[in-house]
Amino acid sequence: MSRKDSIEELRKIRVYVNSAEREINKLQIVPRAAHKFPFDSVGLATLSKAFALAKACLKLLASDYPDEAYSLSRSLVECATNLRYLTSDFSGQDKRTRDFVKFALPDKAFWYHHALESAKTPKEKAELRAYAKQMGISDNPKLARQHWSGQSSGFVWRTTLLDHPIDGPATVDFRKKAHAVDYYQTSAFVHCSLPAIDNYFTEGGVPFRVSTASGHHETHQSTLFTVLVYIHHAIGYVLYGTNTDRPARLDSLFQGTLKKMKPIPTRHKGA
Repeated sequence: MSRKDSIEELRKIRVYVNSAEREINKLQIVPRAAHKFPFDSVGLATLSKAFALAKACLKLLASDYPDEAYSLSRSLVECATNLRYLTSDFSGQDKRTRDFVKFALPDKAFWYHHALESAKTPKEKAELRAYAKQMGISDNPKLARQHWSGQSSGFVWRTTLLDHPIDGPATVDFRKKAHAVDYYQTSAFVHCSLPAIDNYFTEGGVPFRVSTASGHHETHQSTLFTVLVYIHHAIGYVLYGTNTDRPARLDSLFQGTLKKMKPIPTRHKGA
C-alpha cells in the first residue's frame, strides 16, 4: 500500500474514532451508585481507556511506528474482552465486576511483600504491617499471579468462545479466527518474539545501523481494522451492560467506515 493510501486509511479511522466519541458523549450516561451497580463505573472507565488506546495506536501509525501500534492494539482487544466477559451473563455482571475490582488487593499484596522485604528499620516494617492490616492485605505475592476472573489460564480464549447476547451473526468459528489474528498474532509483537523483529532484520556482512520497520510484516492496515472493530465492540458491551440503548448512528458509522476500508495487503497471491 502506498504512503498516500496509508495516510488516507488512517484518516478514515481517525474520523470514525472521533465521531464515535462524540456520539457516546451525546448520550450523557450517568453512572449509577457504584456500590449497587459497579459495572457502570468500571465499564465506562474501561471504555475511556479503550478510546485512549485507539488514539495512541493512531498516533504511532501517524509517526511511522506501525509495528509498535500493532502491539499496542492488543491492549484494546483485551479491554473489549474484559467487557465481553463482564457483560456476557447479565445476572452475574455485578459479581464479576466486583471480582475485577477486588483484584486490587492481590496486586497490593504483591507490592506489600516487596516493600516489607525492602524495609530497613523495625519502624518502617511496623508501619507497613499496620497499613496492611487496616486494608486487609496479606503478605502473599503469589496471589497476583492469578487472574482476576478466577480462571486458571486462557482467559481471552475462553471469553472468545463464550456466547454473548449481542453477538449477532458472529459464529464461534468466526470468533476463533478473530482471536488468532487479533490476539494471538499481536501477542508476538507484544512479547517481541521472532515476528516482531522480522521487520528489523539485518543482512549479513552489512554494517549495522539502527533501522526503522521494513514493512515485511504488514501491520499498518491490520492495526486500523483492530481499532475500528474493537472500539465498536467495547461500545456495544458497555451500552448493553449499562442498559443504554445503542443509537443507530453508532452502527451506521461503523458499517460505513468498514465498507470504505481497503483490504489488508498480503505478500502472496491467494493468501
